[in-house]
Amino acid sequence: MSVKLREKMLANGHASFYLDIYHNKVRWYEFLSIHINRKKPSEEDKEKKRLATEIRSRREHELIVEDNGLIDKKRKLADFKEFLKAHLNSKTPNHLSTATLYQLNEFVGKRALPIASITTEWMKDFENFLLKSVSNNTALCYLKNINGALNELVRKQVIHRNPWHGVPKHERLQKKDIMRTAWSLGQLQLLANTSCKIEPQFKQAYFFACFTGLRWSDVNGLVWTNIIRKTINEQEEWFIYFEQQKTEAVEYFPLSDQAVEILKAQKALDDKSIYVFPRVKETDHKNKPVQSRVDYALKKWAKAAGLDDKKMKFHTGRHTYATNLLELTNGDLYTVSKLLGHKSILTTQIYAHVRDRMKQVAVKSLPKLNLEFAHQQDISK
Repeated sequence: MSVKLREKMLANGHASFYLDIYHNKVRWYEFLSIHINRKKPSEEDKEKKRLATEIRSRREHELIVEDNGLIDKKRKLADFKEFLKAHLNSKTPNHLSTATLYQLNEFVGKRALPIASITTEWMKDFENFLLKSVSNNTALCYLKNINGALNELVRKQVIHRNPWHGVPKHERLQKKDIMRTAWSLGQLQLLANTSCKIEPQFKQAYFFACFTGLRWSDVNGLVWTNIIRKTINEQEEWFIYFEQQKTEAVEYFPLSDQAVEILKAQKALDDKSIYVFPRVKETDHKNKPVQSRVDYALKKWAKAAGLDDKKMKFHTGRHTYATNLLELTNGDLYTVSKLLGHKSILTTQIYAHVRDRMKQVAVKSLPKLNLEFAHQQDISK
């Protein structure tokens, strides 16, 4: 095994440093993007060469550690909070990533968290801390983010074993089934009939979510160019074409008559804005003041309608759409999954806990048999 620092002469008289590495009978080169003036080296060039030499030494050290199955103790002293932040940012950042980092900082404080200090007991303590402030399933999401980062540290050979794996499976936090609030069509009609002094566009945007399944992040940024109108069999049909903010997946699906009616009403009221619902457009995505105002108004509206206002928030619109579709399509998970933009039908199965009416219809579909013989005494014996 050898790691040598070499120079490649460039046309302008400068030299570019690279590493010539021979390891496990394989040779490769790693270019360092460090250039110096070879003819008239300055003090800065000398410092660059010293830096290149140090990189060579570190690279050689890493290969020695790898060959001998050792764990570099210095790397275990690095701040896990910084590593987790970089790890989550390398994925598709979302609100769960931000929330995980926030909860970790709340638990640890401003001080650094050495990777070596994360043990099985630490994981249990952090889990207990989370359960005091968030729900069981939310805590599990945060722990999975931590677990993913720890698995990456194992892959990078910074630690030998993921400390969360030291927690027996029967003691680990398990996902719990929860009832997702979804309004029936009758309850939606009740809301529509209920007078409540809130911004009318808040109501329209919420109903649009109930009949399209769009999330808050998709509704508040929806623009008219996302709406497509086509003539099919001499009938005008409306479609929506947009990129989901959460998954970044591009979605294209037809709109229901109710959703189209909402769009037409919005266009008639305001045909100048590029946004479909300009009054729910979020400008401060970190603090989300508009979403807070909308959720507060929706709770007020639900209370006026005699519904459970504690369970009312904008995202119940998506749950309502999914549940009503499943009920009206006799549990067609595949179609509903596509309309929700789920990558896996397993995600859609969270809505499989359908209402009593659908269960009743399913049970009533069983035929009646002639069971009179069952009441007759068997006299053959």
